[in-house]
Amino acid sequence: MRMLRHVTIRWRITIGTLVIAIVLATAAVVVFRAQVEHILSTTTTTLLRHDAAPYVTDITDTGTPSIERAGTGQLVAVVDPAGTVVESSLPRALEGRIAEIVKLPGDTNTVVNADDSYRVYNASVITNEGAWTIITARNEDSSILSLDRITQALMIGALVIVIGFGVASWLLTGAALRPVDRMRKQAEALVAQGSTEPLPIGSATDELSELATTLNLFISDVRQSVDRERQLVSDASHELRTPLAILMAQLELAHLSHGDADALEAQIVSAQHSVARLSGLATGLLELSQLEARAPDIRSSWAQLADELAASVDRARMVAVASTVTIDFDVAGEPTDSSYLIAVENFGRIVNNLTSNAIAAQPHGGSVRIALRHSDTELLLTVVDSGPGMPESFLPVAFDRFSRPDAARAAQNGGSGLGLAIVQAIVQAANGSVTLSNAAGFTVTVSLPALAANGAR
Repeated sequence: MRMLRHVTIRWRITIGTLVIAIVLATAAVVVFRAQVEHILSTTTTTLLRHDAAPYVTDITDTGTPSIERAGTGQLVAVVDPAGTVVESSLPRALEGRIAEIVKLPGDTNTVVNADDSYRVYNASVITNEGAWTIITARNEDSSILSLDRITQALMIGALVIVIGFGVASWLLTGAALRPVDRMRKQAEALVAQGSTEPLPIGSATDELSELATTLNLFISDVRQSVDRERQLVSDASHELRTPLAILMAQLELAHLSHGDADALEAQIVSAQHSVARLSGLATGLLELSQLEARAPDIRSSWAQLADELAASVDRARMVAVASTVTIDFDVAGEPTDSSYLIAVENFGRIVNNLTSNAIAAQPHGGSVRIALRHSDTELLLTVVDSGPGMPESFLPVAFDRFSRPDAARAAQNGGSGLGLAIVQAIVQAANGSVTLSNAAGFTVTVSLPALAANGAR
C-alpha cells in the first residue's frame, strides 16, 4: 500500500481494476471448468448405463445373457454368479482387473491403468442362480484432453479480458481525470497571472462542477478574509495617523508647558481625549472585522430582544443626561414563537450605536423615539431623532467605514465613523436590512426576518 502512494491516481485505479479483473476472471475459469467437468462426467455415466442396459434387461428377462458380442466401440464385461467372465470386450489392461473392479464401492468409479484412465460402471442383476455383474467402461483420455483444451481456451480468454479491462480502465481514468488536470492548469495560469477570477465551471452538472463550485466558494472566502485584513490594516493606518499625530503634538506641548500647571493640565486632558478616540477606533475596527468574519448561529426570541431594548434605552438615557436629550421607546406586539438570527448582545450593539449617533447629533437637546414591532415575517426596529438629519447626497455612502457628513453629525462630536458600518454588518449577518431617511426627523429602520419554530424563514 505504501508503494501505491508514490504513483498517480490513474495508475492506482488501473492496478486496482486489474486486480479485481484477475480475481473475477480466475473465479470464472474455475467455476466454468468445474461445470464442464461435471457435464462430461454426467454424460459419461449416462452412456455407461446405456451400454449396460441391454445386458441388464436380457438377464432380468431370461436369467442368462443372450447377447453374444458387444456393439462397436462398447467396452463390456459380463460376470456370472460364480465369478466367471462370460463375455468381455474390455481391453487387456482392464480384463486382468475385473475381479478388482467388481469389488469397487459404488456403481461408478475411475480406474487408472498406466497412461490410460477409464470410467467404469458396475450393474448388479439378481437372478435365481445368484448375482450377475455387468461392467461397462469408457476411456476418459479424450474427455480429459477436451477439458484441458477448454481450460486453456478459458485462460486465454480470461487473459484477454483482463488486459482489456486494464486498457479500458487506463483510458477511462485518463478521460475522467482530464478535466481535473485542465482545472489544475487553469488554476496555475490564474496564479501566474495574478488573476482574481474564479475557476471556470463546465456546462455539465457532475462531481467536477461541484468540486469547482466548492473550490470557488473556498477561494472566495479566503480572498474575503484577506481583503478584510488588508482593509483593517489600511483603515487603521489611515484613520490612526491623524489622531496619533495630534497626540504626539499634545504631548510635546505638555512637555513645553511643564512650568504652567493650567496649560499642562489642559494638554493632558486633550491627550486623554485623543487616547480615548484612538481606543474607540481600534475597538470599532476589531469589532467590525469580527462581525464580517463570523456568520451568526445564535437565535433570539422576541421577548429577549424586547428586554435588551429596554436595557439599552436605560444605558442611553444615562449618556443623554448631559445633553438633555429625551429618549422614549415603545414595544408593541403579542408574544410570538418566532425567533431571529441575531445574538442578544448584537441587537444591543445596534440600539447602542443608533442612539449614540442620535444623541451626538443633538448636543443642545432634542428627542429620540424608538419603536419595536413584529409581524409574522419580520421584526422592525425604528429609531427617529429630532436632529438635523443627513444630507441626501451622503445617504448612499453613510454605511461606509469612516464616512461622516459635513453637518452636525461630524467627527467633532467624537464619532469614529464606524457606528453605522457596524450596524449594517450585524444586520446583514442576520439576513436583514437597514435603511436611512430624513422624513419626519432622521429615521433609521432595521428589518430582521423571522424564523419559524424549526429555524426556517
